[in-house]
Amino acid sequence: YQRRVHGKTIETFPPGCPGSPACSGHGTCDSQFKCHCDTGFGGPDCSITCAPACAQHGTCDSTGKCICNSGWASCNGAQDCSTNVQSDNKNCGGCGVLCSGDLHSTATCISSKCNRTCDSGYSLCSDNTCQTSCGLPGCNTYSDNQCQGDVIITPPEYEARRWQTPARGEDGYRASYQDWSQLQGHAQLVYSSDHKSVTVNLVSVTKTPTTVSCMFDGQWGDNCSKVFTTSTPGPITVSMKTKEGATLQLDPVDFMWGAPAVNHSSGDYRNGQKGSIVEMFGWPHADIAKECAFAAKAGYLGVKVFPAQEQVMSVQPMDNVMNPWYFMYQPVSYRLQGRMGSRDDLRAMIKACRSQGVRVYADAVVNHMTGGGNDADPNHRNGGGGSCTYWPGKNTSASFPPQDTLMGSSYYETQSFKYKTNPHTNLPPSQEFPAVPYGPTDFHCERALNSWTDPLDLNAGWLSGLVDLNTEKPNVQQRIADYFTDLLSIGFSGFRIDAAKHMQPNDLAAIFGRLKTNLGGVFPDDFISWLEVLLGGEADLLLGNPSSPYSYSKGLENALAKEGLSTDDINKIKIWYSAYPKEPSVDNGQLSMIRKAIQNDDADQQNSGSTSRDMGDQGSVLVVDRDPDRHRQFEVKLFANPNGANDNNNDYPIRMVLSSYYVKLGSSYGIPDGFSDCSLCKVTCESCQGSLPKTQAYQPDAQAYVGPVYTYVHRDTSIINAMRAWMKLPSMDKD
Repeated sequence: YQRRVHGKTIETFPPGCPGSPACSGHGTCDSQFKCHCDTGFGGPDCSITCAPACAQHGTCDSTGKCICNSGWASCNGAQDCSTNVQSDNKNCGGCGVLCSGDLHSTATCISSKCNRTCDSGYSLCSDNTCQTSCGLPGCNTYSDNQCQGDVIITPPEYEARRWQTPARGEDGYRASYQDWSQLQGHAQLVYSSDHKSVTVNLVSVTKTPTTVSCMFDGQWGDNCSKVFTTSTPGPITVSMKTKEGATLQLDPVDFMWGAPAVNHSSGDYRNGQKGSIVEMFGWPHADIAKECAFAAKAGYLGVKVFPAQEQVMSVQPMDNVMNPWYFMYQPVSYRLQGRMGSRDDLRAMIKACRSQGVRVYADAVVNHMTGGGNDADPNHRNGGGGSCTYWPGKNTSASFPPQDTLMGSSYYETQSFKYKTNPHTNLPPSQEFPAVPYGPTDFHCERALNSWTDPLDLNAGWLSGLVDLNTEKPNVQQRIADYFTDLLSIGFSGFRIDAAKHMQPNDLAAIFGRLKTNLGGVFPDDFISWLEVLLGGEADLLLGNPSSPYSYSKGLENALAKEGLSTDDINKIKIWYSAYPKEPSVDNGQLSMIRKAIQNDDADQQNSGSTSRDMGDQGSVLVVDRDPDRHRQFEVKLFANPNGANDNNNDYPIRMVLSSYYVKLGSSYGIPDGFSDCSLCKVTCESCQGSLPKTQAYQPDAQAYVGPVYTYVHRDTSIINAMRAWMKLPSMDKD
């Protein structure tokens, strides 16, 4: 007898079945001299023994491997067919297929299928989860809270949609959510007029009426206000808790006197009211801390960081890019836990820069919060484009890549692209940012921004789908002023206000009035702010017409004066003058030259398709033109003889230089800080393009314009010496 495989003889046996005795005594021999092995034995001569359990739930093949019967599997690594995948909740229908209940259900594996039983009051939905409501049918989404006519407010009844954060022990809960389902709040600082003492108020809001106790630097008490003086350098720790036990730990609180004083031995800095500021686009805080030595040597007034507040981050590409730079302009809270570094990183950087004579300025985003649908809710979908697309929740910069830590990512919610009700309110989701805290009625109802010449649309429209804050509300104005106070307290000398033209002038004036009150009625001597007011066809409405109802020139000045700001105070609040360099007289002389801050290249132009600013042949965007000589020419002109200046020594006292990075075509929204690297992707990763690995921004020997990644424009000797001449400083030799 021969056993052959593919026509080749591999074993030869004498007549009769193999084995001695035949079939090794564990099978029967047929007329063709082939063994039919008894259960539990295998091989041509039935001499191979399979695992014992296989004898009950499978057959043994020629190699001794169990071939399991239907409904059984070898899930323990022993190849023994011992796992009943018909009823095992840990291996339901296959190895490793978990059938488990959740907060609102129990589950049992029956006939290899997971059968879920929902608790009373819950229904089993098509996605096999138990919900109080299975949501809308098909690919529909909720579309309420849409503005009608000239109405811009969210109706008061929408406050019933607040308190949406998962509670401890619930699905989706993270340690960083603390007890935001019951208790929310923030720290408010109110300084004395000499800025040598401050009252810290812990302001709380609770889901139900209760009493709240507060902790300052380890000491608990019923008084949630406490005075500190310069004898306490800060930062201090603060927390609050309800009598029922809900707790909330806030980020540390810093004091203005904790940052080093800034001193200049020479130069026309005018106590911080004149000078050049380097915008460090895409630079982490730690790199800026090192670069400030060069900035000080060059003579720059200061450096500006990009938004330092907690912002959207994701493990899913957007516009085919991981974490595009515009995510920095989608805030989640006013916690200083941004993409470029933590609050501790920021504090260390500010101290390093100020100690060398370099001020630091913030980029404040207070017109809006995140884009609708960019939130922590796990359930989103969109039926546009002929298909139904689902996507999960986003994370934040406070902990990225995501980690479940106490001071990690905040919860946040929007109304957009939702099809399920919130399990806590049993209502469709609405805007809520508990780490601020903001609730649904702190936002305008949803309105498309269709007209750039209509004041109502400019003020209340959702810019690019970003949920728009109702800055007419006093509590919103006060919360923004408290945020600005925190920026100054950690050591910033001022701040840019992003999208300022989408906040009506009277609201901005009220916010600055509240900020002045927080500062004891006195702005710091070196304080400045500049408002982003992009100009186009609406330039006359925004600046040129003195009787305009939406004027950031005379209109804003008058509103600021009504809020108690002096002429000196008002001169510290400037307009980022986007009409420079092409149309310097577009304001018709309505805006004082000392209230104009100017710039050649700017961050909004850091992608090849930007149309937000037209400089014509009077300026240059480096990452678009790719012509260093041309770019350098306009940066030098910014200081030597800027368009529109009649008195170069005094006009345009604040002038900015952008130091960015060379973007790649197809990935123009990424940042080379490592967070735009496609290796971080977890969802729909096939769409991730133009991966940008981390490149160290600080290089001690970097040369301007050379690249290959960061541009280092601020290091160019020609630009520096033009700036130094304007600042009445001697020329700096080229190293």
